[in-house]
Amino acid sequence: MLSIRSIFRPHIRLNSITLSSLSYSSSSAAAIQAEKTIKGGPRNDWTREEIKDVYDSPLLDLLFHGAQVHRYAHNFREVQQCTLLSIKTGGCSEDCSYCPQSSRYDTGVKAQRLMTKETVMEAAKRAKEAGSTRFCMGAAWRDTIGRKTNFNQILDYVKDIRDLGMEVCCTLGMLEKQQATELKKAGLTAYNHNLDTSREYYPNIITTRSYDERLETLQHVREAGINVCSGGIIGLGEAEEDRVGLLHTLATLPTHPESVPINALVSVKGTPLQEQKPVEIWEMIRMIGTARIVMPKAMVRLSAGRVRFSMSEQALCFLAGANSIFTGEKLLTTPNNDYDADQLMFKVLGLIPKAPSFSGEEDKACEAEQRQEAVSSSG
Repeated sequence: MLSIRSIFRPHIRLNSITLSSLSYSSSSAAAIQAEKTIKGGPRNDWTREEIKDVYDSPLLDLLFHGAQVHRYAHNFREVQQCTLLSIKTGGCSEDCSYCPQSSRYDTGVKAQRLMTKETVMEAAKRAKEAGSTRFCMGAAWRDTIGRKTNFNQILDYVKDIRDLGMEVCCTLGMLEKQQATELKKAGLTAYNHNLDTSREYYPNIITTRSYDERLETLQHVREAGINVCSGGIIGLGEAEEDRVGLLHTLATLPTHPESVPINALVSVKGTPLQEQKPVEIWEMIRMIGTARIVMPKAMVRLSAGRVRFSMSEQALCFLAGANSIFTGEKLLTTPNNDYDADQLMFKVLGLIPKAPSFSGEEDKACEAEQRQEAVSSSG
């Protein structure tokens, strides 16, 4: 009499062979490139087609392999908490179609002078007490030319905030080389200057500043030894090819940005983009997962628009590779998640606040251990 085991053994073997072959033949670009990233580390010679293939990978595959790279490159439970303060609001001469601070649009945002040092320092201290390790200051300017008095005030703010033991970031529009050098001497950790979208779609969003001018500012920041913070916004009406184009530009810079903010448009009444359809969480996951695989060491920031996503949706973003957020009830002039909601999220998801870093050096032993863990988990 044949045993049940002998009857089913060939069938099981056949299924095993079939499944193995199927797995091999259906490897996605996300899986292939994630494995290369883990074994070879960051690269700056990505082709647009390679990034598009990663972006177009099956969503769950992209999420899984984004998580795999994230665990290789970072402590996967750590999330950086940043606070963004508008220190000079409204009255901007630019025509950014998404921005309520442009003087060209009637959005109800009133132009204000540069905040006093006392007001800024109080905000920085509150941010630190709430758990933020990076304090970001934004001014609604096209550039800093002809603003010597205001610029010197900001240099003073940077020095004093750094003395609090916080990382300091600024976004002040376009910079000249000398200004970047002065910010570095004052102790600036990072400078934010987003590219917003692809080079091809950019003229549909902004006409008062060129794409090359943005790249030139990033070059000045990089050469001054300041960390580059640069990302973009999705939901502007762009095509998926434009999202790929944005990531390709960032991933092929001489060095990857230290921080890559991924923003979902928060449409504001009175701006040209007020009727734009809200971004779906799946679109954010695709951007975050792709950014993580092609720029493994960057802090990928789940930025504007986070307020629209539930805790479970944000959890998927962290799983895909996001490891930085803005905290506080407002991002410049738009709403953001409040402190209590973020504290609860950290507790429920088991997230750990990331400590400030001033050296930029990696712990090599920890990195090697994380790489081995990621390779082992792949198979």
